[in-house]
Amino acid sequence: MRKKEDFYEDDFYEDEEELDLMDLVFTLLRRWKLIMLVAIPIFALGVFFAATRPTVYKGELTLMVSSGRNYSANSLDGGELSMNQKLATTYAEIAKSRAILNNVIKKYDLDESLKELQEKVTIEPVEDTELLQLTYKNGDPLMAAAVVNEIGNEFMLKVREVMNFQNIKIVEPAEVPKEPLPKKRALILAISFVLSGMIGCMVAFIVEFFFCKLRKPKDIEKILGTTMLGMVPDFNLSLVEEGKNGK
Repeated sequence: MRKKEDFYEDDFYEDEEELDLMDLVFTLLRRWKLIMLVAIPIFALGVFFAATRPTVYKGELTLMVSSGRNYSANSLDGGELSMNQKLATTYAEIAKSRAILNNVIKKYDLDESLKELQEKVTIEPVEDTELLQLTYKNGDPLMAAAVVNEIGNEFMLKVREVMNFQNIKIVEPAEVPKEPLPKKRALILAISFVLSGMIGCMVAFIVEFFFCKLRKPKDIEKILGTTMLGMVPDFNLSLVEEGKNGK
């Protein structure tokens, strides 16, 4: 038969386990000042980044690549299309070559270096087609359209020089973009808010982990490696003495 003390001991440890589940919440409430101290600067950086996002326009040019052979729609087969797609991949590298981009930089007297221009220019094959999509980003919409069109022209001249035949045509020249690219400020603010909260909570848990003060009897058991038999309450001896003298 179990003694009353056994039931008390089981209940005590069950309560301790339930309290452990709330430790995370209590830690956050106890360390809320630290969390805010870490989270606010991070979120402020996100707000600053979102507010200072530059206005960028994108010029787009569409090119079509063929093998250089004259063919009709009836004679076009899968092999021909596959070869043209491979040519598109090869031409994508030629379009960003130094010779082409250096000519564009000189013609428009761009302040960008060759490496910066290569980062702003993208040319990608359109999936399952013979088309190439050439884009360039700039803060000036007129410059964005002019530069991407010039890259397309220089690109066609380079292909004629290298391949000795004309097998690439401009399908759709770049027009002056009317609207800038979205700045995605709401997304940046949302990410900053979540990230600041996560980092703040992580710092709070790290500080709590290295905090040496004992808060629960179970902490003593973990350190000593033995079961606790009882607790001595913290009496205020001055009040006890005053009570005795009052009698």
